[in-house]
Amino acid sequence: MTSVYERLKNLQITLPDVPPPVVAGYVAAFVPFVRTGTLIHLSGRLAKKDGKLWCGKLGEEITTTEGKQAARGVAHRITCHSSGCHRRSK
Repeated sequence: MTSVYERLKNLQITLPDVPPPVVAGYVAAFVPFVRTGTLIHLSGRLAKKDGKLWCGKLGEEITTTEGKQAARGVAHRITCHSSGCHRRSK
């Protein structure tokens, strides 16, 4: 079985050492995650495009392809935060 990090490498996805801010220029007034035992609770994640919020109703204001890109970006940021939590707990 491959590790998460091997799978990310195979997909050519790299994680930054420090997770990016929610929106460029914005400093969050909350913690990005809280770990309780084996659970990680993440605070809200928003889709961004070019550093700005990426909003719209799928199929009306944004295309399905754009929706997939937005979801992938959010998943990437969640992975960054989860990875940071994992590294800090060791």
